[in-house]
Amino acid sequence: MRKGRGAELVRFAVVTAFPESDWHSARLIKALAREGEVIVVDPARLASEIDGPVLRIDDGQGLFCDAFLLARGVSPDGDADAQLTVYRALETAGALVLNRVEALLEARDKFRTSVRLTAAGVATPRAAIVQTMAQAHAFMRACGQVVVKPLSGSLGEGVERVTADRAGVLRVESRLAREGSLYLQSWVDNDGRDLRVFVVAGRVAGAVARVAQPGEFRTNMARGAQAQQVTLTAAIERLASRAARALGLDYTGVDIIDGPDGPQVIEVNGNPAFDMIFQATGEDMARAVAEHVSREVQTRRSRCSRRRF
Repeated sequence: MRKGRGAELVRFAVVTAFPESDWHSARLIKALAREGEVIVVDPARLASEIDGPVLRIDDGQGLFCDAFLLARGVSPDGDADAQLTVYRALETAGALVLNRVEALLEARDKFRTSVRLTAAGVATPRAAIVQTMAQAHAFMRACGQVVVKPLSGSLGEGVERVTADRAGVLRVESRLAREGSLYLQSWVDNDGRDLRVFVVAGRVAGAVARVAQPGEFRTNMARGAQAQQVTLTAAIERLASRAARALGLDYTGVDIIDGPDGPQVIEVNGNPAFDMIFQATGEDMARAVAEHVSREVQTRRSRCSRRRF
């Protein structure tokens, strides 16, 4: 949707704390540059001002954009709460922000994700958030084997598989004392692989099977897993799309395990990695995201007069 004769240029803001070091941010910037003008925004430099009915957003150079893509929208510099407040202000004023802040926060919180999926009737393992050892032990006894995870996190960090024996109980007790709370998810038997399904605008855009290293159950690429091409069944495609809708995400990576009781959604990612899809299949998920954002801008332009922020 680049500028043509008589058409006004579309301007996209890619909000990222790591425009050069993050491969995904770089791919999104490149893909959006095919659709219009791109400016790169550092979240730590964002400020907002209200003057009567006017909301101004500034990063030191002035922001006038049709859409804001939160590629890596929270920076370790500055204040994360302030950055989220600016994005909420943009949404309240009617700006196009993808993914929406509340959807990102829902996906970041693993238990809230479980609640959303269950409420939408999406198959997902039994899960709990616990703060005491009695609560943890009761859940472990009920499930037999559980996956222990921090309430928020990525790349498989802090993820462990434990059983309801003495060693497992002691391990969970140690972590609970240190971390204060834990997310527990019932273990789903599998063959050492899961599916990463990339969904854009409610439709599957790409997918791979992720195969864990021998002796490792985590299928994160950061843990040495290998990505393989895969053909999805219609049922799994529907499951992934329903999970994306349940969380309200414009684009997402849905992790699915096809276990003894059928496919179940393990996690839904608000800032999904898609490098493994590109490496295994050559399909560029950044292009799918950029085309979706461009279509959303065009739809807004056709409905109402242009608003810029």
